[in-house]
Amino acid sequence: MGKIKKFLIILAILILIIFASVAFVQFKKQQASDKVMQYLTEVRGYKESEIITLESKYTFFGIPKYHVEVTFKNEPKIVYLYFANDLKGQFEYYEIDGKKIPTEDLKNYDPA
Repeated sequence: MGKIKKFLIILAILILIIFASVAFVQFKKQQASDKVMQYLTEVRGYKESEIITLESKYTFFGIPKYHVEVTFKNEPKIVYLYFANDLKGQFEYYEIDGKKIPTEDLKNYDPA
């Protein structure tokens, strides 16, 4: 087998691995979003119409690797973070403008 043919086979395998990795991360992100939406609607009693955004995030070195950021209609400047893998409620929140708001002033705060 020629050097070029070996190189092309190795290159094809590497490209396949990269695409498979990206597809896997996207699948896990979608799974995380679905799980948090199910938790919010079925366990916490929110309606889907009360949620403005629900976006899953992946962090390569972070713990957790997957989390979901949720913004509610009644607090559009607050982003709540949920664990996606071992769902036990919120684990953090932040104000979009960077201000720190006391937890007692938050409408959707749920430390569970």
